[in-house]
Amino acid sequence: MVAWLVAEGVTHVSMEATGVYWRPVFHALVPGQRPLEVLLVNARHVKNVPGRKSDALDAAWLAKLDRVWLLRGSFIPPREIAVIRELTRYRRSSSRRAPASCSA
Repeated sequence: MVAWLVAEGVTHVSMEATGVYWRPVFHALVPGQRPLEVLLVNARHVKNVPGRKSDALDAAWLAKLDRVWLLRGSFIPPREIAVIRELTRYRRSSSRRAPASCSA
């Protein structure tokens, strides 16, 4: 994907952070050498005018905002911190579950 974007002359990629769906695409776009400038933005910060909405219209709106430097990137923690955060969230969600009752 990165090779194709670079071959097409793409230098900047902007994408919305929606749920957890952005993660695999974002991490595929951000390799070690960073040939692309990738910006992950909060969907609430880039709301378009209400009305007819589609993914294609959203993509065009993000591209337009990125061209005039009106997008602010979301905080992406370093990998080590991200792993700790995920483990903490998992532990918290696991400890909230009610223990299974045993029938003897």
